[in-house]
Amino acid sequence: MNQKWNSEKSLFLSRCLTIATLALGIASLFCIPVITEWYDAVSGEEPIHIVLNIVLYLSAMLGIVALWQLRALLNRFAKQQVFVTENAACFRKIAWCCFGVALLWLILTFWRFLAFFVAFIAAFAGLLLRVMKNMLEAAVEMREENDYTI
Repeated sequence: MNQKWNSEKSLFLSRCLTIATLALGIASLFCIPVITEWYDAVSGEEPIHIVLNIVLYLSAMLGIVALWQLRALLNRFAKQQVFVTENAACFRKIAWCCFGVALLWLILTFWRFLAFFVAFIAAFAGLLLRVMKNMLEAAVEMREENDYTI
């Protein structure tokens, strides 16, 4: 039996993965103190578990907000609402969450230089999302102009 992969199945998978990642993100909040204490034990450098706890908790909260926005975006896609201003707003909020994470990890570079790489990746993701937001806003504007054209 040959079942083809289609956009409906892909959207369903994306929605399931988003919910699963959201649940995992919430569950991870309970593990952060254990992870930071373990990191301090194995790093061989000065302990930073308090600073790392703060950065991880704030990053996790921004990640949860971003995933919630992604869930809303995918729900609108499922309703065939693609080129709407609400989706552009979701991309904007997710991008700002990425920039927030980048700022937090950039601050952490004062204690651990490797945090710079996480900051760079988060900033790059935020930049890509801003570009996608701008493209979506342009598409919404074009759709609205076409709707008013006879």
